[in-house]
Amino acid sequence: MFKLAQRSLARQSLVQVARKATVPIVARTLTTTPILRNTAKQVLDVVKSEYKIAVAEDNELDPSQVEYLKQSKFQTIEQPSTSNVQLYKELPNGEELRVFFDIDEVSDVSFPAPEAELEDGAAEAAFENEVDDFEASFANVKVLVSKPKSNDGLFFNLILQDSAEGFQVDYFNYKPNVSEFLAHVEKENTFLTNFEYQGPRFSNLDESLQITMESFLEEKGIDTELADFVFSYAEVKEENSYRQLLDDVAKYLEQ
Repeated sequence: MFKLAQRSLARQSLVQVARKATVPIVARTLTTTPILRNTAKQVLDVVKSEYKIAVAEDNELDPSQVEYLKQSKFQTIEQPSTSNVQLYKELPNGEELRVFFDIDEVSDVSFPAPEAELEDGAAEAAFENEVDDFEASFANVKVLVSKPKSNDGLFFNLILQDSAEGFQVDYFNYKPNVSEFLAHVEKENTFLTNFEYQGPRFSNLDESLQITMESFLEEKGIDTELADFVFSYAEVKEENSYRQLLDDVAKYLEQ
C-alpha cells in the first residue's frame, strides 16, 4: 500500500572545518621489508578465504519470489558490473510498465526497530535521530507507464522504505517522447535532464488526486508484493556482485 511521503524532514550537511594550526612535517625513509613485499600475497590469501566463505552460502531468490516473478510476468534486465536493474512487462491493455532501481540504494535502506513508549526527553532524542537517519531510510524507485503506439507515458519517482509499507509517491510527470527519454536514461544514467520540471510534490496535491493516482499504480502492479521482490532481488544481486568482486581481485593479485 502507499503511504503519503513526509516532507518536513530535512538534514543539515556537516561542514568540515579546516585546521589552521601548523603541523610539523616529519620526514620518513621508505624501506622495503619482507612484510611489505608479502602484502599482496597476504591480501590474496584473505580474499580467497573470504570468497570461499561467501560461495559456501546459498544465494538464490526465495521460491516465493521466483513464483512472484513468474506470475507477475516481469522480465529482469540488468547489465554486468552495474548496480542498476530494470523490470519490464507488457500490460493486458497494451501499455508497457518499466520499474528501475539501484541495488546499492535498496540494500542500504535501514529498517527501523520496533517502536516503544519513551519518556519525553528520550522521545525527543529519538525524533532527532530519526531526522538524521531519514535519507538513509529509503530508496528511490522509478516507474514508467507508457503507450507504444503514441510513444508517450507517465513517469513516477517513488520512495521505498520497507516492503510492509510499500511505495510512496514522491512526484510524477508526463513524458511526451518515451523513446527519447529511455535513450537519455541509458546514455546519461539519469532520469531528469537539466532544468526539466520534475512535477509537483505529491503530498501537496489534492487528497482525491493522490488516492486515485495511487490506485492507478496499484492496478498496474506497483504494490507491496513488488516492494518485497525489489528488496529480495537487490539482496541477491548485491551478494553476487560482491562475490564477483572478490573473484576479480584474486585473479588480479595472482598475475
